[in-house]
Amino acid sequence: MHKTPFEVTVLVEDHPCEVMRIISSSGLKASVENVKLGEQITDHIVQFEKEVDKNDVQKLKGNAVKVLRLSNNKVWVRTNGCTVCKILYTSDVVVEKIRVVKERTLIYTLLVPNNSSLKEFLSSLIQNDVKVTVIDVSEISDTALTERQIEILKLAYKLGYFDDDRKISLSQLAEKLGISAPTLDEILRRALRKVVKYYLNKHES
Repeated sequence: MHKTPFEVTVLVEDHPCEVMRIISSSGLKASVENVKLGEQITDHIVQFEKEVDKNDVQKLKGNAVKVLRLSNNKVWVRTNGCTVCKILYTSDVVVEKIRVVKERTLIYTLLVPNNSSLKEFLSSLIQNDVKVTVIDVSEISDTALTERQIEILKLAYKLGYFDDDRKISLSQLAEKLGISAPTLDEILRRALRKVVKYYLNKHES
């Protein structure tokens, strides 16, 4: 039994998301860098391994509310949200990473607060005929940064958030990440606490 938050990796097969289906059926390899879940819509920041051409973007537009090309291999896709997204939105879990494995097959890395939250999340998926398999459960140590925390710290550092003359504000950084400023503040606070704890432990005399 887990008494502290832990990380879970789940495999979802026959995924109902049409955008993910198009990505995989086009023979493209991609991972979802960030997801902003809403009650009615879902925003995905999709990172492709190769440059995405106009035809691929057009295919995405046919199944999305909004598509914006952020760079040669990065696209922002807004959809009405599938069954899985809606369950994620109402569940007590945090999406850290999503990887498209093949057509309609995705791997989710989730941060889960406790066993009951995981049980409720899996139960909701199964009740909605979503095929899900837990492939890994791992403890999160007090000093181990999650992938999401590392990603955010790297971006904050790169954009000058930690500079003396702070080049980007908390709200601007939060907007780029597609999350609220209070949520970002909490993520940064927790991540920096882990970094400080690791440093102090390492340099204890």
